[in-house]
Amino acid sequence: MSLLFSPLSVSDVQFRNRIVMPPMVRGIPSMDAAVVGTDGRVSQPVLEHYRRRAAAGTGMIIVEATAVDPEGRAWTQGLNAWSDEHLPGLSALADCIKGEGAVACIQLVHGGPQGSSQVTGLPTVGPSPVAPSSGQPVPRELAIEEILAIEQRFENAAARAIDSGFDAVEVHGAHGFLLDSFLSEERNQRSDGYGGTLTGRMRFLVETCTRVRGRIGARGLMVCRISIHNKRAEGFSASDLTQLVEELDRTGLDMLDVSTDGAFKGYFGSDIPIGRWVKEITDIPVIVAGGLRQPEDAERLLAEGVGDFAAVGTAMLRDPDWSQHAREALLE
Repeated sequence: MSLLFSPLSVSDVQFRNRIVMPPMVRGIPSMDAAVVGTDGRVSQPVLEHYRRRAAAGTGMIIVEATAVDPEGRAWTQGLNAWSDEHLPGLSALADCIKGEGAVACIQLVHGGPQGSSQVTGLPTVGPSPVAPSSGQPVPRELAIEEILAIEQRFENAAARAIDSGFDAVEVHGAHGFLLDSFLSEERNQRSDGYGGTLTGRMRFLVETCTRVRGRIGARGLMVCRISIHNKRAEGFSASDLTQLVEELDRTGLDMLDVSTDGAFKGYFGSDIPIGRWVKEITDIPVIVAGGLRQPEDAERLLAEGVGDFAAVGTAMLRDPDWSQHAREALLE
């Protein structure tokens, strides 16, 4: 029996298997222009993009980073959930995914210092006036009242997603976008309650998850995505990871989505992958992404206890029938 194709129930949501399509913005060079060039609309090509991957037998589809704030957009083609005008498109997308038997989740994001001024027409924002990388614009520092307002936008967008029929929402706390930029010791140089120690730096993310949980209640699953590899250079430690995961766990998370720079790569001076570190800290199911290309890679992830769900990213973008091919390789 394949672990990858074993079912699992999380709260009241049944997953037919452990394969996850992680959130990926449509934009790889080989992708049809009709799928990419939608200016943020849920077009028929976008529906087909997700429907086909759900129809191949994927357990959960996490729709790409979807903006909670028009001032936090990062891509022209990125989807949106900041207004009720987006409800019809979101509903069509949720129905399309669920109609093929997959769990429908959507990731919510604010671009922060990695947003696009070309898209929004406004300066980028962040925890401090520190550019995300050399040559990038220096963001404007957010005031506390603006932080609270953005938390409210995450909350509102999560409610819209659940109202639209999604089974789950994912708070994007990874990859240097707004919530993750506050976690970064290099980017966050604040001296108020949202900076300083890790307790302060994680506050924005923790408060956002708490507010989302309170808003959606038991109507849907709450997931949070984190990444640690982009904080290695600043000395993010195993004890920091423990503190972060324990605090997120207390917000009422149903699942934790861990993005890595290699699912089997050792962390914190050991050969232990980050997924196993996380699973030692929390009992909630853990999704792990990071270079899983072959069905055997995903099966190994589960067999070695690195994660509870295998997120197959680039390989599934290139092969929309990846899940069906994995079933054929592992079961037939």
